Amino acid sequence: MLWIYLALTAYFVNAIAFVIDKHLLSSSLPRPFAYAFGVSILSILAVVLIPFGVAWLGVQYFFISFVSGTAFFIALFFLYKSIKLSDVSVASINVATLSAIFTYVLSVFILKEKLGTNNGLAFVFLVLGILFLGMIRRDIFRYSILAGLFFGLSLVLLKWTFNYSDFVNGIFWTRIGFVGSSLFMLVFPRARGEISNSLKNAPQSSLFLFILNKIIAGVGFLTLYYAIQLGNVSLVNALLGVQFSFVFILALIFGKIFPDVAENITRKILIKKLLGISFIGVGFLMLFR
Repeated sequence: MLWIYLALTAYFVNAIAFVIDKHLLSSSLPRPFAYAFGVSILSILAVVLIPFGVAWLGVQYFFISFVSGTAFFIALFFLYKSIKLSDVSVASINVATLSAIFTYVLSVFILKEKLGTNNGLAFVFLVLGILFLGMIRRDIFRYSILAGLFFGLSLVLLKWTFNYSDFVNGIFWTRIGFVGSSLFMLVFPRARGEISNSLKNAPQSSLFLFILNKIIAGVGFLTLYYAIQLGNVSLVNALLGVQFSFVFILALIFGKIFPDVAENITRKILIKKLLGISFIGVGFLMLFR
């Protein structure tokens, strides 16, 4: 059951990164591609893994790893498109719900992984918990579906790379796909223009905070990926509701200091979020039965 504790740790670290993201994106997000590119290019740090057992594992392994990384880049792009039309909290919860569903469906077809009765019920409670923590927005539903689909595909193929190799090779080759797909987009003048304009207009303080935040997120995702290697990818992803529970708590604690990370709390919203956290708690406890 180590994967559960690793997932909890990862989601707590990612909750911190999410709150910082919420601060960075509190103003409008005019260039979703540039933001996704900035996130992806930092994954070039995966080259430090080369001395630790990275090997060429064949064309099929490389292709699937590359598709996983590419799918992650596409998912980020559509996530930031959703954020542009709404806000970071609403868009992320919409995408998380759909990602959990797509991850399970794709894992059944690609990995042949099926959940037993108990874990299946836990999965349902965890996904319901995510739903109650946010709200579905029709105006971003198209982008949310695409982001959820590509996040699900990316995670399932990542799990495939772990099944047929080890942690180091799975991380390295999928990150190559992530960075490679973003660099390929530079052949398009519009993409280069978005990145150039973003760099010119970004304050130095925001740039530093962005890099620091992505380092924090990187630690969170590495821990999460290790949990995926050890556990069931559908259940690990369904535990994403725990992250939003942590975000809710952090927002309550730091909301008065940093108003742009505060949650809009009414009695109705509070009841809904507490209900969501309760569903997540029930689903979490069922994993231990």
